[in-house]
Amino acid sequence: MFRFILPLGLAVLFSNPVVAQTPAISQAPSVAQAKAVAPAGTVDRPAVPPVSSQNTTVWTLADSVRKVLDIAPEMRAAEAEIAARGGDLSQAGAWPNPIVEVRADNRLGMEDGRGGVDITQIALSQPIPLRRLAHQQNAAQASLESAQANRSSQRLLLEREVAHVYHALQLAAAKRRLAEERQQLVADYLNVSLNASRKPGADRLVRYLTPLERRRLAILHEEANQTVAVAEREQQKALLDFCALLALTSGSQVEPVALTLPAAPASLAVLTRTLDEHPALVTARKEAEASQAGIAVAESQRLADPTLTLYREGGYIAGQRRDATGLGVSMQIPFWSSSGLVVRARAEFDRTQARFEVVQRDAHSRLELAHSQLLRLLEQSERLRTNLLEPAREMFALTRHSFAVGELNLLTLVDANNTYFDALARYLELQHESVLASADLRLASGVSLLETLNPKTATDRSIEATTK
Repeated sequence: MFRFILPLGLAVLFSNPVVAQTPAISQAPSVAQAKAVAPAGTVDRPAVPPVSSQNTTVWTLADSVRKVLDIAPEMRAAEAEIAARGGDLSQAGAWPNPIVEVRADNRLGMEDGRGGVDITQIALSQPIPLRRLAHQQNAAQASLESAQANRSSQRLLLEREVAHVYHALQLAAAKRRLAEERQQLVADYLNVSLNASRKPGADRLVRYLTPLERRRLAILHEEANQTVAVAEREQQKALLDFCALLALTSGSQVEPVALTLPAAPASLAVLTRTLDEHPALVTARKEAEASQAGIAVAESQRLADPTLTLYREGGYIAGQRRDATGLGVSMQIPFWSSSGLVVRARAEFDRTQARFEVVQRDAHSRLELAHSQLLRLLEQSERLRTNLLEPAREMFALTRHSFAVGELNLLTLVDANNTYFDALARYLELQHESVLASADLRLASGVSLLETLNPKTATDRSIEATTK
């Protein structure tokens, strides 16, 4: 009789399957999701607390960019350059200062026999800039506009630097949450296998694990622990880099928003329409214009400005004191001057013009490359999600269910576990690469992140440029 009752009892025991579901695919898997899908019969364990707390500040990419633009020394240097070029422009249109000359000698004392020293001449000289002021103003104006465009170019470079640091923090936080979730699931498998650790009244064990399988689970659990440790170290490094860039204290609690795929970009034709207004192109173009105006400045400076002098000179005429008033003009005779300044100015213009052509050529290639890279990454991400991540999730769910009822062994469960979490980790990597490609595209197209948040986007500006 006992031989019949024992198999019947085991059959009833194993007919109570474990409800096993895999975590839903999300942008950033959480530990709470892992706990929600833990198998029945596990020991109730407190979940690992998330990074965020009441003292944690949630930073968005736009907030980070604004913060860096307010404190970055690069922006202060650009502003100082604009102020300096503005000073050059105000000085470029100013006339040379007049010269006052006073002469004192003893000539009058010798003539009247009284002796002594007296003022004999007072002169006021004014250089007259006949040609060079207009050329200087043109060159200074172009230099000022070049500095203003360079400030916008520095903003774009800082935005990309902030994006790289911020997205690295996003990826590190997502990897840590994923590692903690993986660790939680492995811990749940171990809890199911431990008969002695079950609380009174808990669900009965429905899956017997051999000592070899328990040893394999213990190894898998330690691998998960090591993965969590690496993820925590990478997140700490990314957090330190982020705090250093934003001038935050090292102990600041910072949490980025969840890592997501960027929106599909505008067409290449739309982005190309506004490429001529790229700050880097404008900077190089204005530098070339300033150098071209510098040629005219150099040509106008081959001759010094003529000087008009008004003087009053004391003297004696027919034994009486008489002061003479006169007007004189002095001009430079170019005996020894050469055309060296003009040659140098022309060479400088050739250099800046060549640099502008290089920037213009590279701007088109960078824009096309960044646009194609982002489209390819978005397409690859969607294909991975559809053809790999979704099937891996379903396979993981089925494998956990079959393992719980004893249909599959532990190696199959471990393989399904690794396949699903590796696919999810690869999806996070693709998300990270996509947001970096989006940052590169913003830099290549000359569109600021803060500008895209405003109603008037790059597409609107391109339409306006086309209508003009």
